Amino acid sequence: MKKINITYCLLLVVLLAIGCSSDDNVFDKSPSLRNKESITALQDELVNAPYGWRVLYFPKTDSLLFSNPSELISQHGFRGRYGYGGDCFVMKFSKDNKVSMRADFTEQTVNEVTKSEYLINRNSFTQLTFSTYNYIHQLVNDRFAGSSDFLYMGKNEDGDLVFRTATYLQPAREYIVFTKLKNADDTLAVVQKSYENRTLFEKMVNPQLIIHRGGRTYFRSDIYVKRDVETNQGLLKEIKEKKYYLFLFTQKKNPIPGYPAKEMTGLGSGYSGTEHGITFRAGLRYDSKTMFFDFQREGNRFVAELVSVYDPLLRKTRLVSKHLHPEGEFTGLKAEIWDEPVDNK
Repeated sequence: MKKINITYCLLLVVLLAIGCSSDDNVFDKSPSLRNKESITALQDELVNAPYGWRVLYFPKTDSLLFSNPSELISQHGFRGRYGYGGDCFVMKFSKDNKVSMRADFTEQTVNEVTKSEYLINRNSFTQLTFSTYNYIHQLVNDRFAGSSDFLYMGKNEDGDLVFRTATYLQPAREYIVFTKLKNADDTLAVVQKSYENRTLFEKMVNPQLIIHRGGRTYFRSDIYVKRDVETNQGLLKEIKEKKYYLFLFTQKKNPIPGYPAKEMTGLGSGYSGTEHGITFRAGLRYDSKTMFFDFQREGNRFVAELVSVYDPLLRKTRLVSKHLHPEGEFTGLKAEIWDEPVDNK
């Protein structure tokens, strides 16, 4: 027993020595050297993507807004309260601090490449700054509250680069993720498909949402939100300009035929097109575990089927869309968006 204790103590001393040596190596470096290494590491990461990056940027997100399908919404309780959606970009960085960019705003911004300059510096965080004008700056205003300074936070579970800005102190109030492109065709195709998929969704006259598992329905919207009448023009403008959609279900009908429901429930989120379909951020949140973010286009519908994947770093499972993780374990949970005919509305 004494021999075992001695061996254990010797092992502990060795481990402590290794740990101290490792810490000493870190603190032997001056702050300026550590800052320089952080700057170089991020620039190398950005530059060493031969086909560039797909960037999803949502300047404003709110995970609490219209996220409770049991909460009653009055007849006028949602107008003027919509959140904001995001945009899809393709960016390619070069070592000489130049960045080329496309955006899915319009057909013109899809096809017309802007070239600008970027800088990387370091204070509390390593910061990527778009120092001359490009498509990002179209979001830098009071309306969208965008920023041209991105603070690098590290990589997510899928190896994507995650950024935030100094605009918000609270977590989950914005979404900035860089995903490395896999081939040369993606440089144009990603923003082109993103624009087409977002346009398909926005052209839906009466988009509806169902969340189900097999034959069991958890949520199904039924209200014709985009009714094209004079009294609804303000809401239609709000939906289009903010890129936010709220799927509503009739909880209490209006006794006057053709009038909006007296009380409703609903799920809403900002959206953006992607090369696969559309993505919602902060997501269509049925509950704290069942959240739908990424939808794949299937014909004229958008479908998100959730699968379970295990994260070895966090040592827990998470639910993600099957088209992004085909290896995931089947759950049966599915959300679908389609354009419901309005003949009888």
